[in-house]
Amino acid sequence: MTLVKDAKLPSWLFKLLGLKAKMVEEKQQLLLGCGIRINGGLYEGVRRLLVCGAFMMIGAGYAAWKRPMFTLHIEPAFVMAGGACLLVLLLFDRRVLMQLKARRAHRIVREIYVISHHLLYYNESRMSLHTKLSLCSSQVRTIRTQFGLLLNEWYEGSEAAIVRFKMRLGTDEAHSFGETLNALRLNEHARYYELLQQRVQDYKEKMDLVRDSRKETVSYVLFVLAGLPIMNTFRVFMYPWIAEGQRLFDAIN
Repeated sequence: MTLVKDAKLPSWLFKLLGLKAKMVEEKQQLLLGCGIRINGGLYEGVRRLLVCGAFMMIGAGYAAWKRPMFTLHIEPAFVMAGGACLLVLLLFDRRVLMQLKARRAHRIVREIYVISHHLLYYNESRMSLHTKLSLCSSQVRTIRTQFGLLLNEWYEGSEAAIVRFKMRLGTDEAHSFGETLNALRLNEHARYYELLQQRVQDYKEKMDLVRDSRKETVSYVLFVLAGLPIMNTFRVFMYPWIAEGQRLFDAIN
């Protein structure tokens, strides 16, 4: 049975929809960053077909004003509104995916930070790296599945397990963490733990940046909300006087 993530578009449909390999690869990387493991070509092809479908919905809704049969006697306004909402979502899917990727990357950074911090705690221990990572497993939530697969696949081939771990998460932070794990796997020297310490500091700085960005966004929203009563006061009390003054000025001229 073919899995959805392994399904692909037929080659003739791929060409018919005007899909390009570079564009599909970029979309594939974006989907992986969001944790969506489906073929990029399949996703982009279905998206384009749905865009055509959304245009048809809008057209059918417009035509249904005179011939309700086009929408099976459903209210044309609802059909057009549904088509328009679907069209906007499909046309701006990249922005939506980028937001999802950013939110997921932030959650991953927090958990990798926790794991890295615990690894530093076991710096001087003689335990194997796999054992140290196993002791960190209780601290993960968002990447519990991927981290569990990393531990399970470790003894089948630790290097390959790390590569698959990076691919499953699909973020820059996961890639850098995987490279650090690979260095520790090859040689658990003190200077590699210094590298891990540097990574921890980088993760902390990224989390601080996201936190500051969220504070700025919240502050801006509060500023806008605070301005609404002022605007309403101006509209209710001041605008009639301004309008009356304008009328008197026009009458004098």
